[in-house]
Parts: sequence; C-alpha cells; structure tokens
Amino acid sequence: MKRNAREFIHSTTTLLDHVLPTLTQEEQHELLDALTGEIEERLDALVEVVES
Repeated sequence: MKRNAREFIHSTTTLLDHVLPTLTQEEQHELLDALTGEIEERLDALVEVVES
C-alpha cells in the first residue's frame, strides 16, 4: 500500500473515531452505509478506467 493511501486511511479512521461517539447507533449505521456506497462507486469507476 502506498504511503498516501495509508495516511488517508489513518486520517479517516481518526476522524471517524471522533465523530462516531457523537452519533446515535442509527446515525452511525447511516454514515457507515453512505461511506461504503461512496467507496464502492469510486472503486467501480476506477475499475472501469483501468479496464478501458
């Protein structure tokens, strides 16, 4: 894994560690579902570019 990817993951998880406790369990699930959807869309777009 490249350094910038590791730094992104670290900074994102650090932010999540601060945000998640302030949300209800339902809000936590909604946020994580939204992030999952965004990641899936970006990976799909990247795969399409690589396969082209």
